Amino acid sequence: MDLKNEFHYKLQQSIELLQHVFLNYEEDEIFLSFNGGKDCTVLLDVVKRLLPSHLNYELSLRCIYVQPVDPFEEIEEFVDHCKNHYNINIETMRGGIKSVLERICQENPRMKSCLMGSRRSDPYCELLKPIQETDPDWPLIMRINPLLDWSCAEVWDYIRENNVPYCCLYDRGYTSIGDKSNTIPNPHLKRIGECGEYTYLPAYQLQEADKYERAGRM
Repeated sequence: MDLKNEFHYKLQQSIELLQHVFLNYEEDEIFLSFNGGKDCTVLLDVVKRLLPSHLNYELSLRCIYVQPVDPFEEIEEFVDHCKNHYNINIETMRGGIKSVLERICQENPRMKSCLMGSRRSDPYCELLKPIQETDPDWPLIMRINPLLDWSCAEVWDYIRENNVPYCCLYDRGYTSIGDKSNTIPNPHLKRIGECGEYTYLPAYQLQEADKYERAGRM
């Protein structure tokens, strides 16, 4: 299987997983965890742009922006842009994903599943399953990981082929974005300009991206 066909196979697998989820859970039992990063943006795009034609109805998706302690202004602006672009209400909840999950489950006892943009190259995700319950010391909810087997390069291919919006920080050399306290441009993208100044290539030009994607996270 060539790379293009392999990617289309992965995309179809992601759509089929999402179909399964929305056919087995009510819409008020599902939410999408969003942080303004490229992976969850691709997931949002797949859910809003591709999935309705497979389900034969429009989705009413709950989307929650898990806001870090010291967020980038560019991420905040991008979240607002996504609200308009996808015609969706994105709620903001501040804190770590665990504390946000606790609040969501307390406030919404019917909540059963969380769509996430996790990939196997992310920390602690190597052995993760596409559908898997949270760990015992976490709020009980089903984690849905439609992009689990996508590579970083495939995420960028999807973004660029489909004109998916993304945060401008990625054009400045950021490849994995947390908050201001733990994120810098990826050193593997650093270049020296003609006048000796430092510049950074955009994130989609990172070589061996799955290996070096988080090199800018401290």
